[in-house]
Amino acid sequence: MKIEQLIVQYLYSNKKVILQEIGAFEISNDINIPVDSEKDTILPENTIVFTHNPKASIDDGLITFIVENTRKIKPLATSDLESFIGLNKQFLNIGKPLIIEGLGTLIKTQNGDLSFLQATTSHIQIKEQPKLITEKQNDTISFTTAPKATKEPINKKLIFGIVASVFFGVISFFTYKYFTNKSHNTNDITAENIVDTAITTHATNVTDTLSTTNIIDTSSKINTANIIDSNIFYVVIKEYQNLAIAQKRLNTLTSYGNKLVLTTKDSVTYKMRMPFKLPITDTLKVRDSLNKFFQAKTYIELP
Repeated sequence: MKIEQLIVQYLYSNKKVILQEIGAFEISNDINIPVDSEKDTILPENTIVFTHNPKASIDDGLITFIVENTRKIKPLATSDLESFIGLNKQFLNIGKPLIIEGLGTLIKTQNGDLSFLQATTSHIQIKEQPKLITEKQNDTISFTTAPKATKEPINKKLIFGIVASVFFGVISFFTYKYFTNKSHNTNDITAENIVDTAITTHATNVTDTLSTTNIIDTSSKINTANIIDSNIFYVVIKEYQNLAIAQKRLNTLTSYGNKLVLTTKDSVTYKMRMPFKLPITDTLKVRDSLNKFFQAKTYIELP
């Protein structure tokens, strides 16, 4: 079972869950989630409340819940949760949304805060705790002498194997933590600076041009000094045949903090695009995330 599914299950059963360095989600006590329901559960508005807290500590109750449902040892369960949170924090820093089914969507705004959009339905099933089965006591009294229990020989190889597995597991965990933290620190600096620089440069050029013509004619000459790196690419969100409709939709989305531009080659078709300055190998990841966020079939264009 995925970490995000366990997070939602824990929230529904405990009414509150805390994600480290992100914040807390709380669900109203008035809503009851049916156990093992095969139908979608409708979540009324403001059922789930999110509080942004970049200093939030780890939720020990959530760790225990993950251990019980995955049968992993606590250090590995903690590592899985921290990896999930760390990876999605990097995505939030470069403008990608964090979508958790049954919970909602987190988006990072321009001022650095996290904005939460609650999901409307949920199909998460909460497993009932297994009931303890006790053996029926036998009231019959026997006067016969019970046979002596024979001691089974201790398998030394099995004990040695268990000890060795635990030892290497602990070593692997701390090695993973060291390189993961080091990689996260490097990625946070490079990815965020590259994306911010590319989007800011392109957005400035778009604003100057739109002030006179409202659109960008890509058939005109392009100042090669503005192209800093060949790794700039664009994700086309949607195409419009009407300039007024395209401009209105652009103004609406940019007011939410999205960095978008409007271009045309023939003054007939207007493309709403989002610029990125990332390695070409990241185009599919970016496109898939934007497909989910805008609920549209996007595609990639190179300069």
